[in-house]
Amino acid sequence: MTPNLAGFWRRAAAALLDMLTLFVISLVINFIIRTNLASIISSLISLTYYIYFIGSRGQTPGKMALKIQVVRTDNQPMTYKTALLREVVGKFLSGLVLAVGYLWMIWDKDKQTWHDHLAKTQVARV
Repeated sequence: MTPNLAGFWRRAAAALLDMLTLFVISLVINFIIRTNLASIISSLISLTYYIYFIGSRGQTPGKMALKIQVVRTDNQPMTYKTALLREVVGKFLSGLVLAVGYLWMIWDKDKQTWHDHLAKTQVARV
């Protein structure tokens, strides 16, 4: 059964909520630490945030708020390995060439970005 796939604007809004969340966390860290170490810690928290939430439940807090979820195309449960591949390697590749990999979903028949294709995932409405 094909899931009810999430569109570009819903996914973009969820990403914006996640970015705002991480921005606030980063501000707090920078206020407390006030050294170059703060940016390293913020980056590690950001990576952990995406890998943990996608790997454990397929949803970041932003995706939860917009009622969308990352699902595997083989209908298997999400794993941390899939999340790592999608969120780190895949998103790096998606952003590499003028962020075309993120926009790819606009004309892709299955609404998949490059990072979705690489990790064999889709984003469905729940």
